[in-house]
Amino acid sequence: MEVDSTFRVILFFVLIGFSAFFSGSESAYFSLSRELIDRLRERGTSGAMRVVRLLDRPRQLLVTILFGNTIVNVAAASVATLLTADLGHALHLPHSVAILIEVIVVTLILLIFSELTPKVIAVKNSYQFAEKVSIPLTFFYYLFLPITVVLDKFPALVSGLMATRVKRHFLSKDELRTLIEVSEEHGALEEEEKEMIHSIFEFSKTTVREIMVPRIDMVCVERWAPLEELIQIIKEKGHTRIPVYEQKIDNIVGIIHAKELLPFINHAKKKEADLGKLARRALFVPDTKRIDELLNELQREKQHMAIVVDEYGGTAGLITLEDVIEEIVGEIQDEYDQENPLFVKLSENKYLVNAKIDLDELNEELGMKLPVDKNYESLGGLIYEQIGAVPHRKQMVKYGSYKFIVEKVQKNRIVEVIVIKENDNEKGEEES
Repeated sequence: MEVDSTFRVILFFVLIGFSAFFSGSESAYFSLSRELIDRLRERGTSGAMRVVRLLDRPRQLLVTILFGNTIVNVAAASVATLLTADLGHALHLPHSVAILIEVIVVTLILLIFSELTPKVIAVKNSYQFAEKVSIPLTFFYYLFLPITVVLDKFPALVSGLMATRVKRHFLSKDELRTLIEVSEEHGALEEEEKEMIHSIFEFSKTTVREIMVPRIDMVCVERWAPLEELIQIIKEKGHTRIPVYEQKIDNIVGIIHAKELLPFINHAKKKEADLGKLARRALFVPDTKRIDELLNELQREKQHMAIVVDEYGGTAGLITLEDVIEEIVGEIQDEYDQENPLFVKLSENKYLVNAKIDLDELNEELGMKLPVDKNYESLGGLIYEQIGAVPHRKQMVKYGSYKFIVEKVQKNRIVEVIVIKENDNEKGEEES
């Protein structure tokens, strides 16, 4: 009896090892990118070619892995039942208690050692894992081939009999996020690509209020203003679309396009005009609208600008198609935009810094020791995290031995920050 029990324990853990082998193989092989597979094919080494040959028939490979995993898991459960019977007999346990112990212990062992652990290891080291298991996996591939060929045809046969169409499996957001994180760890994504993908995930969560040009920063013109004044505004500000209001900014009557003024340029001083008649219909949107919905509306209405209204119907600001697109691709610079340098030294230990600068770059360039957190990567993100609200100009934040003074805010975003590094003497004076 004792010899049988020892043999069963060894057999149980051998089966668990095979289960881990099949689970890890599935994760490793099916997380290899198409680009990596092509590179392995070009490399042509024996290990690389074994991996490529197995992946040439991905569905057959998957059936092999699943079939093997099912066999060893069923066998492991059967051996565990025998071990439980031995344990229950030796300890005089009731049959129901022994079964409960078996279910709990076997489930935990299978979950931890046969699923989670091997899959995590395999995904993080996908090619190395795939190459190491390629020889035994090839053996099982051909060993199970007569059975897996039949099993491979069975789903198609059943779906044909039921007259149902096989639907494509679309990855969920969580699955996509996991895939992107793995790609980042393996260096498959450039920094710009990573930022753009994360921006797409956040796109549907962002509201118009968060990215609009606020009312105070809007460039508008009164309906009965002289044409000369409007032309001068367009020249100075460089905007091609200007909202037109009557009496007060809460009463927007339309949006005038710069090209509508071309016929009047030579006679602007003499020409009297109702700008409301020259203006095109304005699109009004609530400040709570999500920007993914706004993008669809701008496309449907063939508009490049919308007037944002608050809950009381007053003008809260404006938003353009460019503002929305920049949420995905980042700041768009045209030939008239002047890009500010990331930082300018104002005096000893005092700098004017662009808020979008990466914290790692700031630390490297200025010899600072600012921490990078999962919630933010830029200086602006760090300050937002400390304030916890939309900042205002000249708002100061202290962080360790540094002072941050918000110098410029645009569209509810921090644009420029004055960074002051306090030396030991200044800190001592403050403390005293």
